Amino acid sequence: MYKVNDIVVYRRNVCRVTGTTTSSFNGEECYLLEPYFPGDAQTKMVVPVANKGGHLRPVASRKQIEKLFAELKDLDTLENKSANMKSQYAALLKGDDLADLFCILKTSYLRNKKRAENHRKLASIDDEYFAKAEGYLLNECAVAMNMNREETKAYVEEAFRKSMSGKKA
Repeated sequence: MYKVNDIVVYRRNVCRVTGTTTSSFNGEECYLLEPYFPGDAQTKMVVPVANKGGHLRPVASRKQIEKLFAELKDLDTLENKSANMKSQYAALLKGDDLADLFCILKTSYLRNKKRAENHRKLASIDDEYFAKAEGYLLNECAVAMNMNREETKAYVEEAFRKSMSGKKA
């Protein structure tokens, strides 16, 4: 059970537990969550303590994040079919696994890299989902690594670049 002021991830959003309440709908005990970062959607969330949907989890550790970067080069990408890229990206974004964000980043990066090498227009769908995945990853990394957003962005960009080039991060 989480305590007040614990930092958690709920459906990709980094949140602070601000308390508990009893649902007037079904009598279930629920966490009260608020977005962790100022400027994020200011919607307060009420999430069942039982977490039957599995969408509430602790923030990843620095070690877990570093391991994902180390394994990025070997991570599979999505099937490269333009007709269903949006649905593939959306499905991964709805999940709770941090590795899914890495898959989105790698897939969209490689697709746009190939397009640029072939002097073709970059795909807006790849840019859109890259930006979404990067935003969620930056928020979680910032908390896990105790860095501000600027430091986190620099760290993630460098780790991603090194991972994709095969060098140690």
